Amino acid sequence: MGIIISSFIGCGREYLKNSYGDKVKIFDAVEEIPMDEVTDDALEGYVNNVLSVVDENDIVFIDSSKKTREAFNAKAVDYDVFYPSEERRGEFIENQVRKRVKPKYIQALDKDFAKWVKEIDDDESENCYKHKLSHFGEFIGNSPIIMQYIDNLKNQQQNQGNTPNNNEENNDN
Repeated sequence: MGIIISSFIGCGREYLKNSYGDKVKIFDAVEEIPMDEVTDDALEGYVNNVLSVVDENDIVFIDSSKKTREAFNAKAVDYDVFYPSEERRGEFIENQVRKRVKPKYIQALDKDFAKWVKEIDDDESENCYKHKLSHFGEFIGNSPIIMQYIDNLKNQQQNQGNTPNNNEENNDN
């Protein structure tokens, strides 16, 4: 069974996928399971879809919005949330500008950054394991917790002779 990671905007979801996607199985529900409207039915479907793929993947990324986290909390689903400290607002906005993210998303991040960080800080759910990234340049892709998890998965795969890219080949024999 994989882990579910709720990733705040700009915390390195893309970097982790690009850097380690050939070593571990990563499913990005943020991109793969889009929600046109954030309704109760849509959120329930989102949670159910995530739960249907978590056993087949090592890491499943989910949205970090309050409504999404509440939906996972309501179903008592454990997940880790990675988010920046409020002091990193400028760094995160600058990174989004460098990535050439649409201005409306950068404006929303600028306007709501402190509110979103506070919502996560205030989340007292027993299913939400918070990891605040407080240091400049710190993100999911260099988090000791995630790097240790990936190393453990790679060691397990080596011991079993499997990698994410050749599991299917090994199953065919």
